[in-house]
Amino acid sequence: MKRFRRVLLGDILKIRQTPFFLLHVALPLVGIGVFAAYQWMTNTHSQLLLINYFQVLSLVYPILAAWMTTLIVDQESEAGDSFFLLSAVSRWRVLTSKVGILLVSGLFACLLAGFGYHLVVQFREDYALSSLFILFLVGIVWCSALFLYFFHLFLGLSFGRNVNFAVAAVELLLSALLLTGLGETIWFFFPCAWGVRSIPLAAAYLRGATATSFGTVHVVLVCLVLLTVFMLGGLFLWFQKWEGRSSEE
Repeated sequence: MKRFRRVLLGDILKIRQTPFFLLHVALPLVGIGVFAAYQWMTNTHSQLLLINYFQVLSLVYPILAAWMTTLIVDQESEAGDSFFLLSAVSRWRVLTSKVGILLVSGLFACLLAGFGYHLVVQFREDYALSSLFILFLVGIVWCSALFLYFFHLFLGLSFGRNVNFAVAAVELLLSALLLTGLGETIWFFFPCAWGVRSIPLAAAYLRGATATSFGTVHVVLVCLVLLTVFMLGGLFLWFQKWEGRSSEE
């Protein structure tokens, strides 16, 4: 445990030299500001707009995951061409540290984005959602993004930022496409669409679940858990054999 703490502290000190932590504060505040400004200029019901807000957050999450993983991977690449990763005594501890920083920082950003907007729209008369419901939506966004973090960390370590962002752009377009009727029966097999499709489903489910929505929720949960665990396990097993990027940018 002491060795892991040293690895974690070292990673935090190195990452502090990048805008990684600053972005986890700035980006949620920018999102809150944009949607709050739109909120005051439109007649859209506040609770409907909040659902749209969380959907947009989920929609752009592939880009955010690619961005954050690229910052972490590039920091290691610039520090001696990933020498510290390749020569680490325990690669398990090194990868666990980086994954932990990504997930905890992501959770903080999601909480800031969710509850920050929740506080801003408290002044609207047509807004009556509870903090518990906001926490529920934040949990959906964050849990849906776990696979994206693991997947894009793998892409960043393997191929670098260009491939990482290119795949993220495809995921964003695909998740937008799966919002239409084309993705009605297949979206739960695509991790990039989990959050953006689950948010309205969760809202409808809490208002009054139907047999159809109840079955869909279970399918989503099974796919989310199985694919996320598979991706995480595969990432750790692959990292033990990692020998650096297959192509340099």
